[in-house]
Amino acid sequence: MLYHPDKHRDPELKRQAEQLFNLVHQAYEVLSDPQSRAIYDIYGKRGLDVEGWEVVERKRSPVEIREEFERLQREREERRLQQRTNPKGMISVGVDATDLFDRYEEDYEDVPGGGFPHVEINKMHISQSIEAPLTTSDTAVLSGSLSTHNGNGGGNINLLPSAVFYATVGPLVFYLAIQRLVIRPYVRAQKEQDLEKHRESSASDIARKRQEAESAVLLMQESVRRIIETEESKMGLIILNAWYGKFVTDNSQKHERAKVIDVTVPLQCLVKDSKLILTEATKSGLPGFYDPCVGEEKSLKVLYQFQGVMHQVLSPEGEALRIPKQSHRIDADT
Repeated sequence: MLYHPDKHRDPELKRQAEQLFNLVHQAYEVLSDPQSRAIYDIYGKRGLDVEGWEVVERKRSPVEIREEFERLQREREERRLQQRTNPKGMISVGVDATDLFDRYEEDYEDVPGGGFPHVEINKMHISQSIEAPLTTSDTAVLSGSLSTHNGNGGGNINLLPSAVFYATVGPLVFYLAIQRLVIRPYVRAQKEQDLEKHRESSASDIARKRQEAESAVLLMQESVRRIIETEESKMGLIILNAWYGKFVTDNSQKHERAKVIDVTVPLQCLVKDSKLILTEATKSGLPGFYDPCVGEEKSLKVLYQFQGVMHQVLSPEGEALRIPKQSHRIDADT
């Protein structure tokens, strides 16, 4: 109703309302269909066009779609691990089959069991290596081997106590150590690079969402005015100030700065009967919101008044929020 074009007389507001109303209509069509909704929950909007329907059949139920997604996700994680550690192994076995070729059958015809040639394994070699990327150009390679020949054996390995341990429990211990000391720092640095690339590639999309949010705020003005009048008449819930994004804290780096947007109007528009309820979901998808710092931790900070008393709350991204609450009250001494 807020975005319905017929509710706005101003030509510019009417044009913006039509654009947002079409988005709401598209969202309703997706969310009202169980299969489309399951695809969207898993793959996002792009999945509705290509990716989601490529990996699942349209006739599958939402439960089957989710199960298929979880299976594919596990396979992707296994492939990523293979790509990061590039494990290689080799087993060679020496077989002494001299008796098979160097004898006369008639010499053994009268000997019990003589009809079968004697073949034995006289040596074996097992080796394995795992790569651990240190930088984009440097890679550490750890390897170990175990050999046995005519009953005598030996082995060598780096960083682990014995070749036997390496060949059994060793890979697990080695993986955990590499995961903590090498892979996680490397992946963290890689994610930062990917995040920067994502910001650059999605700059136009972010600008579009920002424009949509600003248009939504303009369309909310009249509704918000009426809501505030109603809430003030009964000393209800008034949103004084609200900010959404990344806040600077005592633990922040010196060069970091806050990246927040003013969401006072959008939050007041969501107030109904002196209550504001936000579910466990990203808040950047709320009407009048957008993501001011893609890929970074965000929070919602709200300063509000209820029954003439000041309240304040800081809600992390993805957590549900219900106001007013007694625990949000600001003491008179503060």
